[in-house]
Amino acid sequence: MAVGSILRFVRILIALVVLAVFVGLFADFGMNIPSVAAWLVHVQFLPAAMSFSIATFVVWLIATLVFGRIYCSTVCPLGIFQDVCSRIPRLGKVRPRWHYHYSAPFTRLRAIMLFLVALSIVLGISALSSLLDPYSIFGRFGLYVIKPLWASVLNLCGASPQVRFGLASFAGMLVSVLTMVIIGAIAFRNGRTFCNTVCPVGTTLSFISRYSIFRIDINTDRCIQCRRCEHRCKASCIDLTSHVVDTSRCVVCFDCLTDCPNDAISYTYNRHQLSIPLMQRVKGPVAGSAAGMGSGRLDATHAGNSSSASASVDRKLLDRRRFLMAGAVMAAVPAVAKVSGTVDKLDKMQASPRHRGLLPVTPPGIRSRREFLDRCTACGLCVDRCPQKVIKVALREYGMLRALHPVMDYDESWCIYNCTLCTNLCPTGALHPLTVAEKLRSSTGQACADKSYCISYTQGVKCGACSRRCPTGAITMTAPDSDGKGPYPVVDPKKCIGCGACQYVCPSKPKAIKVGGIA
Repeated sequence: MAVGSILRFVRILIALVVLAVFVGLFADFGMNIPSVAAWLVHVQFLPAAMSFSIATFVVWLIATLVFGRIYCSTVCPLGIFQDVCSRIPRLGKVRPRWHYHYSAPFTRLRAIMLFLVALSIVLGISALSSLLDPYSIFGRFGLYVIKPLWASVLNLCGASPQVRFGLASFAGMLVSVLTMVIIGAIAFRNGRTFCNTVCPVGTTLSFISRYSIFRIDINTDRCIQCRRCEHRCKASCIDLTSHVVDTSRCVVCFDCLTDCPNDAISYTYNRHQLSIPLMQRVKGPVAGSAAGMGSGRLDATHAGNSSSASASVDRKLLDRRRFLMAGAVMAAVPAVAKVSGTVDKLDKMQASPRHRGLLPVTPPGIRSRREFLDRCTACGLCVDRCPQKVIKVALREYGMLRALHPVMDYDESWCIYNCTLCTNLCPTGALHPLTVAEKLRSSTGQACADKSYCISYTQGVKCGACSRRCPTGAITMTAPDSDGKGPYPVVDPKKCIGCGACQYVCPSKPKAIKVGGIA
C-alpha cells in the first residue's frame, strides 16, 4: 500500500473514532468511556484558548507548525461532519456533476471574522463566539438533535429516558438545526468553505500552517495536468496553474495523494526544485526588460515607466485598503461599546416576576458571574450531562445576547449535594473543576423565603418541606405568631449553598422560597 493511502486511512480512522465518541457523549452512552470523552472535549482549540489552557493551545500550534492543520481533519467534530457531507455525493462510481476547483482565498473576510470573534471575546459578548466555534456548534447539535433521536430509539426499544424540552430548548434546536443545515449544504456542494472562510479556529491555524514543515508538494516534472487532485481537494487550495498548494487552507486530508495517477503529489518536508526556476513570485516593483515580458517588445524606457506606474498604483491601492480597514475598526469601536453597555443592561433582567431582586442561578464551579458569561460558548455539554436535569438552556435569563447559556431551573429539579460532573466537563473554564469536598463548601446561590406565600403561615397547613429537605440545615421553621398564624421558613445565609432542594419541594404557588444567583 502506498504511503499516501496509509496516511489517508489513518486520518479517516482517527476521525471516525473521534466522531463516534462525540456522538456517544451527547447521546448518553459516551460517558461509558469518560476519560476519552473528557479528553476530547478539553483539547478543542477555541475552548482551550478561552479557558487559558496554555499547554493545549501551544501543543496545537506546534502540531500545526510541523504537520499542518491536522486538528481540522482529525479532532474537530464539525470538520469531520463536513467531510461526511462532502463525501455523500461522491460515493460509488457515479461522480457528481460538479467538481472542486481552485479558488482564491477570502483573506479579508477571514481576517475580519477572526477580528470580530476576538473582539467579542475580549468585550465579553459571547454570542458571536458561541455561534462560530466549531465545537460549540456540534455540541448544540448533539444536545438538541442527537440526544432526542437516541431517546426515541430507546423508547422504541422499551426504555424511557427523560428528555425535557422547553421554549429555550426549541429555540436552541432551531438555531442548531439551521446552522448545521447551512454548513452541511455548503460542505455538500463546496467542501471546507466554512472552515476556510468563517471559522475562527481555521483562520487562526492558517497563520501557522502556511509555514508548516510537512506539507503537500507538487512535482512539476511528473505532473501531467490531469487536474484530478484539484477536483478532489475539498479545501479548493490546489492551484495547478502555478503548481502551488495553499497550505494555509489545506486541512491535510490526504485525498489528493491517492488520486494522482503519476505520484506527482506528496506529503513531504522537501520542496521540489526546478533546474530552471519559472513562475517564481517576485516581491517589489519589477524594472527593466523583466517588466515588459508580458508584451514581449517593450523597450527598456517604456518598461521602466510602466513598472514605476504599476508600483505607484499598487502603493495607492495598498494605502486605500489600509485606510478602509482602519476606518472600519474605528467605526466599530463606538458600536461595540454600545453593545457592551446593552449587555450589561440585559444582564439585569430578572428571572422571576415575584422575586425581582434575585439573579438567575448559574451552575456550580464559577469564580465570578462575569467570567462565566464571558467564557461560556453555550456548547450544551453541562446541560446534556446533568443527571438531575436541573441545568437548562437560558432564553432571557442572562439577556438575549447570551441566550442558550446554562442556567439552574429549581422549579423542575435540584442540584445533587455531592455531584460535580458538570464542573469537570466544562471545556472553556466557565465552570472550574470542583472536588466533592469543595462542592460541599461552595455556594451557587442564596435561598430567599417570602412568608406571605408560605402555606404554613397563610393557611395554617403543617408543611416544613423546605426545612426537612435542606441538606445543610440552613432552613428552620419559626414558632407560630401571637396572632395564631403558623410558622414560616427562615434561611441562614451562612449555611445555604443554593442547591435548590427547598425551592423544588415547596408546594406553594407561587413558590414561597426561591434561590437567587450570586453576583
